[in-house]
Amino acid sequence: MNEVWKMSKKLKIWFIVSIVLAIAGAVMLYPVGAPSWNIIFVIIKAGMVTGLLIMVLAGKTKGFKLWALCSGGAVVMTLLKWITLGGAAFLMVGSIFVDIFMPAMAWHWMRQEGWTPEQL
Repeated sequence: MNEVWKMSKKLKIWFIVSIVLAIAGAVMLYPVGAPSWNIIFVIIKAGMVTGLLIMVLAGKTKGFKLWALCSGGAVVMTLLKWITLGGAAFLMVGSIFVDIFMPAMAWHWMRQEGWTPEQL
């Protein structure tokens, strides 16, 4: 079931901010390492933005699954960069925080608006 839903203004703003942060994170963290990792990283970030755009423009909740899955992938890619560099930078820690916090808060607010996991 992929219903179109009337999202609150708060959620819509949250999703738009998330789009901006996903693009900014991609620009600031690229390159992440080996050429194959860079390709995977770009695909993951594109998936995040696509999922968010599906929610904002089409009002389809299925975009949340894509965004959340790709956010998890972005955390893994950031950790790989962290490991290969041998140390953390504030940007990496901040990126990991954003990639976990933004979908988690969106999920919380979506649940407050009455959405259940079965509807996603």
